[in-house]
Amino acid sequence: MKRIALVMAVAAMFLAGTSCAPRYKCVENPFIESSNTMTIDISKVELTDTAAILHADAYFRPHYWIKISSDSYLQADGRKYALTGTQGIDADSLFWMPDSGEASFVLMFEPLPRGTRSFDFIESDCDDCFKLFGIDLTGKRSCGVPEDIPAEAVRASETLPEALPVPQFKVGETVVHLHLSGYRRELANEANIYLNTLLEGQQPYTAAIDPETGVAEFRFWQYGPAKALISVGTVNCSLWLAPGEQTDIYVDMRNTGRRIMSRRAEKKGLPQPGDMPSSYATGAYASLLSPSLSSDAYYGMDLYTGLFADYRMTAAEYTRHVVDLYKSLADSISRSDLPAVGKELSLIGLQQDAVVAMAAGDELREHNYRSVNDKWDYGEPLDVKIDPLTTDNRAELCKLFDVADPRLLMGDGMLDYVMALTDGGIAWPEGAGIGESFAADLRKAMPLVSKAVNAALTDDDLKTLEGLRDPFCREALMKMQENMLARLKEAEGRAVVEPTPDVAVEKLFDAIIAPYKGKVVFVDFWNTWCGPCRAAIKAVEPLKSGELKSDDLVWIYIANGTSPIVTYKEMIPDIRGKHFRLNDEQWMYLCDKFGIDGIPSYVVVEKSGKYGLRNDLRDHDRMKSELKKMIGK
Repeated sequence: MKRIALVMAVAAMFLAGTSCAPRYKCVENPFIESSNTMTIDISKVELTDTAAILHADAYFRPHYWIKISSDSYLQADGRKYALTGTQGIDADSLFWMPDSGEASFVLMFEPLPRGTRSFDFIESDCDDCFKLFGIDLTGKRSCGVPEDIPAEAVRASETLPEALPVPQFKVGETVVHLHLSGYRRELANEANIYLNTLLEGQQPYTAAIDPETGVAEFRFWQYGPAKALISVGTVNCSLWLAPGEQTDIYVDMRNTGRRIMSRRAEKKGLPQPGDMPSSYATGAYASLLSPSLSSDAYYGMDLYTGLFADYRMTAAEYTRHVVDLYKSLADSISRSDLPAVGKELSLIGLQQDAVVAMAAGDELREHNYRSVNDKWDYGEPLDVKIDPLTTDNRAELCKLFDVADPRLLMGDGMLDYVMALTDGGIAWPEGAGIGESFAADLRKAMPLVSKAVNAALTDDDLKTLEGLRDPFCREALMKMQENMLARLKEAEGRAVVEPTPDVAVEKLFDAIIAPYKGKVVFVDFWNTWCGPCRAAIKAVEPLKSGELKSDDLVWIYIANGTSPIVTYKEMIPDIRGKHFRLNDEQWMYLCDKFGIDGIPSYVVVEKSGKYGLRNDLRDHDRMKSELKKMIGK
């Protein structure tokens, strides 16, 4: 018995000594579950009894700054562990990114408890501070399909289609329920759909995310085939939508973390993280989400780099260039390992590119000239003459495939393809078959779309559509106008558009700002269709009741007739300020007056009355500091 007691005592002493031994654990390239940013990565975690040490890599625009708050903390099992020190960066100070746009630093925190399996990095509790969740300490390298995604959606999205679904020429109200698996409120509070449509170009939609369920709902009228480009935080995915259908889309928010790990692997020569589809869906086109339909290889023509074709090519040489490139890429597709429908989708994308290349060949060669000679002033004539393409040139492409095959609408380049096929200024040969296809209807309908979205279609307009081969276009435009009239009626009374001063264009700007003499006036040139304009306005709006709240600061917004009147009147009630909608002559005069070559553009009127173009204020931090100085804050 004494011997047994002695053995037990020794064992107890050994265990006690082990538990008191200093701890050191190092986790290289940890798995990250999700994140609200692509700027910060945690590439190594060191754990001791006195500290949790994070090795951080930062990726941001060169010569722009980032900042790490002294209120940063780690969160594990419901407890917080405060920041205790830094190396290579000073907390609460501006850290300017180097020329490379990449930097590294170390963050030290209070020690995490032994046995901690994962933790979150929270760079303070502000809405837009860096947050990385589920930083793993167990060696995890991948994860499967989330349990909350229905098996039906998984099957539909992973099953190869037997044939490519056809485009649906129908009109209907589409409903999209967007379910965010692994959703955290810190990742995003709204979701966006950018809908590439057959008739209206790209249409943006925004919906709030229910913080309890992680679901966002979209409702919109759809006229023909459309592809939804979905953006939630740093996750992006896409899906074709059938008009009038209710579709459930499930987005795995863990892809926010996977994107960080994928970049890390690329930068450091590490194995890529395991495959993780970003989305699953139900509906007519769910099978097009199957990962096996896409390839890492690129089979497109890369038209817009400025290097696609040499400006010195004759029309015949350019045509041969396009034809030969098409044949080579089509052969590569046929020899690829893609399944049959995957090959068909890749070929459709290539054919769309080829149609655009032959429609816009003169512009693409001009773009090459401007790129290689750095001459971007489109107001100056070219020093060279571009040999123009002819109908005979385009006929060479039409010998290779049916350029007006409706299946070509199912490619990612639908918007450019439709524009190329329906542009009345582009001569396509009779042998192309456009006159006997859907394209003939579109060529008649497209000029009327702008009238429909402005609720301005007339009976005479509709009569021009009576002889179409398919009733779709006429029905679509009529329903479009009906919907716009209803929306316009709803917007009336909420939207206030200031009357444009009845003066000569030379005196217009002075007349607009005259009522605000002695104040600072910030004039924003924008339009509803301009994504950067909308983003900038959204970022500035909270400042009007915060840092830039002042009776001495006036906000004026100037748009033109390219902003559809219905969309315009729906948007401006949420943009505090004075709103003016100018005609083409007035807009062009002011653009020439201030040298505006793109939007958003800003003109600032100082209290003295002096004014000028201030596009340096596209940097919102600079905008805030400059306007604060002007209003004396």
